[in-house]
Amino acid sequence: MTASLLRDEIAALEALTRAAGDDDRSIDRRISLARGRWPDDLRLRLIEGGWLEKTGRVEEAVAVFQTARDDHPANPWPAVRLVELFLRRQRPDDARMLFREAVWAGSAPEQTRTGLLSRILMTLVDPDIRRAYLETLLRSHPDDRFILLKLAAIRFRQQDRSGTEALFDKARAWGPLTDESRLIELELHLAAARFEDAYALSVQLMERNPDRVEFARRAIQAAIFTGRIDSVIALLDAALTRWPDDWLLLFRYNRCPLSDSVDKRLFALLRARTPEQASNSRWLFQYAIAALRHDAVADARAIIDRLATQDAVAHMAGPLRTAMAAHPAATWDNKRAVRHGCDLDVQILPMAGAQATILLFASVVGGLGYLPFGLADGLLRQRPVNILYLRDRNHRSFTSGIASLGPDHDAMIEALHRLTEDLGVPVITIGSSIAGVAAIRCAAMMGSHAAISFAGPVNLGLDAAEDAPVAANGTRASLFSTFTSADMDLVGLIRSVPQTHVHQVFGAAHAPDAEAARCLDGLDNVTLYPIADCADHFAIEHAIANGLFFTVLDKALATIGDGI
Repeated sequence: MTASLLRDEIAALEALTRAAGDDDRSIDRRISLARGRWPDDLRLRLIEGGWLEKTGRVEEAVAVFQTARDDHPANPWPAVRLVELFLRRQRPDDARMLFREAVWAGSAPEQTRTGLLSRILMTLVDPDIRRAYLETLLRSHPDDRFILLKLAAIRFRQQDRSGTEALFDKARAWGPLTDESRLIELELHLAAARFEDAYALSVQLMERNPDRVEFARRAIQAAIFTGRIDSVIALLDAALTRWPDDWLLLFRYNRCPLSDSVDKRLFALLRARTPEQASNSRWLFQYAIAALRHDAVADARAIIDRLATQDAVAHMAGPLRTAMAAHPAATWDNKRAVRHGCDLDVQILPMAGAQATILLFASVVGGLGYLPFGLADGLLRQRPVNILYLRDRNHRSFTSGIASLGPDHDAMIEALHRLTEDLGVPVITIGSSIAGVAAIRCAAMMGSHAAISFAGPVNLGLDAAEDAPVAANGTRASLFSTFTSADMDLVGLIRSVPQTHVHQVFGAAHAPDAEAARCLDGLDNVTLYPIADCADHFAIEHAIANGLFFTVLDKALATIGDGI
């Protein structure tokens, strides 16, 4: 009977303390009476400590939890509650010390301990300090796998691939890995070009977590890299139906090598969702990028204009808006009906009296920066040039070649050499971001007249994602690193072909791109074009807006025959 009364009183007090305001002291007497009747009950002590904290009596709450710890040394919950209090009250040093001394090696459920571990680590911003703290938690125990996985995440963000792999191996030796950590393992597979392993893992994770959109996104990405286009389409269909408001799905959709027909069908689904997304700036920006390639340029520009001042996307929408506003609307009319889908991965547009042939390598979004090829054509058709629009259906930044030109990169180079020889004029390659690296490599290997790279990560060690929503491990840069591991570095390649001139355009105020450009400083056949007021990765949009795009292209055209 007494046990039943105690259970009822605990339930009542829990409900009262949840519902009462933090200035309501009427519950104090009831807690005091219950504590007097059942002085040894731990649950009542925890309720009392929580109530004292809620009503602002923090030090009294700490004392209650400390006493409960002393009286119940084998029970983990007083220490857990005290760590949680320290975290809420911005006492991170106390929280970290108590967690290490009394919680991590204690008997609280694994989910409780690992959840607190994640919260504790959020108080340590510096990765070296975070790593040092984690290392103090290692104790040659199966729980070490959680610590090792956290250490692996730090190594991963520092782009230490081999160190990350080694920590994963150590963690795996202690027991099964968490699904969240296996997302990093998936990225490692991609960065090391283990695409089949990546796909198998992504499908496994998605099937185990059917209600979590992030796993569906990763499965789509892995399916792209393995060339499973049917799977990409099926996964996109299912995901966009289930999570139509997830902007990162649209981010992924804009990077999928889709046929025109599939792309149009999916875009129609998204267009129907636009009224519900009026306040979702990230979603709207990705939608506008899609609209640019779907004959909805006016609608896209209206959205981009509105988003250019909204903090979440202004750094992307602003440069694009300025670039498009710098030219008449007719520039963007796709007058020559350039294809936007990936059905045609090489499209040739000859021009009578051409002085050069442009090879334009598609960015990860499928065009010249954010501009799809049909809109980029509005710029290039203003000069006397043939154009080859090149798309990578393999989605590997051209490291595995172009599907219709052969099975690998060497076959691509040979085929492009043959196609451009038939056109009979010198070659200039162009690309933005990671496509800029593809343009430089291709120009050097073909002995082309020039390469124009807009913020190409020529050092190959920095994150090359164009507008990645989170810091990544530079998957595409890693692809290049893997591809070139047995080859000379890009700087050495450029130096070896003095007849090929490289024009590198970059934001002077964007540290990663400025650092990459310094790798080329001093090479006789390189000209650097720092854009003084560009503090982002979108050098191509800035160059279109301020006229530098044509300045550089015209210089490359003017030097044909001069040997520079």
